[in-house]
Amino acid sequence: MFETGSFNLVNVLTYVFLWTTLYFLLCLRDSKRSYEWHCRMVTVVHATVISALAFYGVFAIGPWPWTDSGGPNVPHQVRTITICLGYFLFDFGWCLYHQTEGPVMLTHHTLSIVGLTWCLVAGRYGTELVATIGGAEITNPLLQLRWFMKELGYYNTIWGDAIDWAFMLSFGFVRIYLGTILLYRYFQQPTDFLGRLGGTLIYSIGWIFFISILQYAVHKHKKRYQEWKSQQQKSSKHPISGTSAEPFLLNNDNDSGDRNSVYSRESDLRDSGCGDGGDVSSTNGGGKTLTVIKEKEIPSQRELKHREGELTVKKNCVVKES
Repeated sequence: MFETGSFNLVNVLTYVFLWTTLYFLLCLRDSKRSYEWHCRMVTVVHATVISALAFYGVFAIGPWPWTDSGGPNVPHQVRTITICLGYFLFDFGWCLYHQTEGPVMLTHHTLSIVGLTWCLVAGRYGTELVATIGGAEITNPLLQLRWFMKELGYYNTIWGDAIDWAFMLSFGFVRIYLGTILLYRYFQQPTDFLGRLGGTLIYSIGWIFFISILQYAVHKHKKRYQEWKSQQQKSSKHPISGTSAEPFLLNNDNDSGDRNSVYSRESDLRDSGCGDGGDVSSTNGGGKTLTVIKEKEIPSQRELKHREGELTVKKNCVVKES
């Protein structure tokens, strides 16, 4: 079978098969979850395993990437890179089939596949590439945990904010701060053009991701402040005795932050309406009857997307927290 340098096609295809098998086993085990849920579970397993292997290779086996980059691959580096290449081939195929990612992520995957393959074919660059893999994947579980919390409805809590900050700070420290130092030191060593080009491209992709993360964080907290300010103004203009001044927050936040929506107290719901299926009625001060529905009965964003639930607009409704 085809083998050149450190590249072994049988080994690569074996790991592609293993990652794919893990994905299908997860799908069979819990068919109620979405395909993306199971793919991200595979991503968490890969990030955990590959980070452990990478850091063991850097700190226990060597060589040290800050001083000895560009040398021939050692067996542990070959194994780590082959496992990682198998995963990226699986994930790239999954993304193309389900069409879930944009140009930046697809470019990232393409560069990763090309870089990992060339490292094995050339039989060198393993030292710096394993260090890059470890730094890139160590923050990935936090990113996936953030997505899982959104799916389960726990993202818009203090824990969601904690995960956001932990991911942003760790990404900035590892990918930007340490990545800058590693790239600078890499250029000080007797490395070749292809190694420097690959390192620069991966470093640039990291900056694109980090800028997107910062833009999302600014947008999210700016929108929160504007919503809070708007609710304060509404509360002062339309006070209602005997009710709470806190708004009902129905937040289906996604990465772009465009699905945030705030429904205020009963007075602001009279002319808007809400979901189908109420079982409790109450009368406000103006004599109008308001239908109360439970918050848990409102279909989730994913249920609406896949038409597993319906959200019928009706007038004179108010949401009651479950």
